[in-house]
Amino acid sequence: MVELTDIPFVQPLAEWIWGKEGAPICLSEVPFLGVPCVSQLVTKTFGIMIIMASMVNNVPIIMNMNNSQSAAGISRNSLYGESMVYANCALYGLLSSHPFTAYGENVSLLVQNAILILMAWNFSSKEKNPVQSLEKMLVVVCFVVYSGGVMKALPEDYLHLLMSSTWPVMLYARGSQVFETYSVRHTGNLSIVTTSMNLFGAIIRILTTIKETGDMVVISGYLLSGSLSLMMFIQYWMYMAKTNEMLQKSEESNKTAAQKKME
Repeated sequence: MVELTDIPFVQPLAEWIWGKEGAPICLSEVPFLGVPCVSQLVTKTFGIMIIMASMVNNVPIIMNMNNSQSAAGISRNSLYGESMVYANCALYGLLSSHPFTAYGENVSLLVQNAILILMAWNFSSKEKNPVQSLEKMLVVVCFVVYSGGVMKALPEDYLHLLMSSTWPVMLYARGSQVFETYSVRHTGNLSIVTTSMNLFGAIIRILTTIKETGDMVVISGYLLSGSLSLMMFIQYWMYMAKTNEMLQKSEESNKTAAQKKME
């Protein structure tokens, strides 16, 4: 009879899910897994699902901006702050040797946020106050220097500062977006899909983090993230009528401009 451990990749996969100590016990219980083994398996599954979902998290906003050829309703300060939050969370998970399933979505979100920043810079050239070259240079240089400094010079005893420092940054970043939305009374190119994914992702992450690492610093960050996402979720429905009106006008304006070019 073939043992499960004789099947290629089964042993490494089991150790990845349950750890080296838990893998032999859980493999011996297959297919009738006990509660602890099922709980850890579900946690890993949710972690993978969150990472996969994060890969399309900002795609609706990217598509909205591309269709409207505008960065209306998008706060650049919010994008810069969000990038710092994602970078800190990813670096903290990496340097703390947490499982990738506990922080992997932050890497994906960081890449997508960088795309949004580039698009916001590009479309700003069509606005009254385009982004200055100095701002672009400062953002890039500061991010590279900061990330390199954390990787090479931050003592292990101070790793917790990476997470705790994201709280004021997150408050500023998403607070800027909440204020921007409140000021213009519409959500512009923001997407309810992205906002909803951020909200429910934070809720699920709280549960998976409790199981995988139990790190209260990380859990506190997700509690704050979920609260701010909830505010943005509520704003979307409050200003939905004005948003639809604004997007319609933008679409008509783009069509008119396209027709003039053809003429």
